[in-house]
Amino acid sequence: MNDYKGKVRGKRFTYSTGIKLTGKGEGTIESIDKPSIKLSTPVEFGGKAGIWTPEELLVASVNSCLMTTFSYYAAKKDFKFISYESQAEGIVELFEMKYSFSEITIRPKIKVSCKDDIEVAKNLLKISKDGCFVSNSLKAEIILEPEIKLAS
Repeated sequence: MNDYKGKVRGKRFTYSTGIKLTGKGEGTIESIDKPSIKLSTPVEFGGKAGIWTPEELLVASVNSCLMTTFSYYAAKKDFKFISYESQAEGIVELFEMKYSFSEITIRPKIKVSCKDDIEVAKNLLKISKDGCFVSNSLKAEIILEPEIKLAS
């Protein structure tokens, strides 16, 4: 829905993508009005280095969902922060003869302008973690390791 005006209009949303196989274990993800993304199986499973993997995209989805959810709640509370950046790492393990993500650790680094804002940012991160529908859709444990500092 491209006519977003800052209000959620319904209780059900649809997101569509397409995929084309372009070679052994390689493909392209497509969606209307967006640039294509090349992908490959992970190098550990015979894929090509330097190309996004589904596993990396899943970790990036959780990381970006937390960031956009934090941004949403910060704006809603009129909370100003100096910067937000984040790293994320997912662990895949063999469990009951199936590989799956056991945990995804997200390490947001947020800079704020005053000491009181540190606690506000921590609370917004907790609310954001609870409200991130991508991570809420996964079985993996989501671990949050924030670093919130005063801007110098």
